[in-house]
Amino acid sequence: MEPATLGILGVGHLASYTVKGLRHSGDTRTIILSPRGARVAKKLADICNCEIATDNQAVIDQSDLVLLAVRPDALSDLINGLTFKPSQTVISALAGVTIEQLRSHPELRQCELVRVMPSTSAEVCSGPIPLYPANPVVEALFVQLGTAVPLESEELFDVALSHACLHGWSYFLIQQLIDWSCAQGMDEATARKMVAHSISSAVDFAEAKPEQRYGEIGRSIATEGTFTLQGIEAIKANGGLDSWQSAMELIAQKAKG
Repeated sequence: MEPATLGILGVGHLASYTVKGLRHSGDTRTIILSPRGARVAKKLADICNCEIATDNQAVIDQSDLVLLAVRPDALSDLINGLTFKPSQTVISALAGVTIEQLRSHPELRQCELVRVMPSTSAEVCSGPIPLYPANPVVEALFVQLGTAVPLESEELFDVALSHACLHGWSYFLIQQLIDWSCAQGMDEATARKMVAHSISSAVDFAEAKPEQRYGEIGRSIATEGTFTLQGIEAIKANGGLDSWQSAMELIAQKAKG
């Protein structure tokens, strides 16, 4: 049985790392790109064996699954006047736009709607990809790009949006620690390895022990008299841990609003 054809409306960064990730995973399905974002579409067509449709309606007509990958404020202009197939599966990657808001557009009312939020690491088939509501066809598509996480409610999707931002914030934290290491005299390549692998190895270790909570493992290491305990106490005293939680809360509230 041939895999479902994927059509993408809006060809920018998200479409780029989604397509590259699918091809990296070995997915050879037909992918049809809208002419919107012509430069990126041409590049993806050349390196990822995609087709570029003549217009947005042609994307819909030729596809089983349609991914909406534009900015939320561009949705109305994008779909205005388009005709989707009855019960066609439409996947929205529009941050902060609910199923109810999507269905308020007449063009989408008869479609099967699913929300997803892949991160840039989908390009290398890594990272969590939240989706709502659960949909086996959409899950089968995105599980190739990382860890597909079907959510029980749309409210939890707002929480998951904070996790998507957490992914982006992590680069800044890691770079700051690399820069500090370099300021102490370490060359950048060595500092990069030390910082990145210090963090990734902690995740690897904890995920190999699912019966233990992360905090429990941390407390077993940060015992009385250790440098680890002194360091985490300094981080807490400066609001280092609370500030990350506050940022997560900020994004979740903005998503709800």
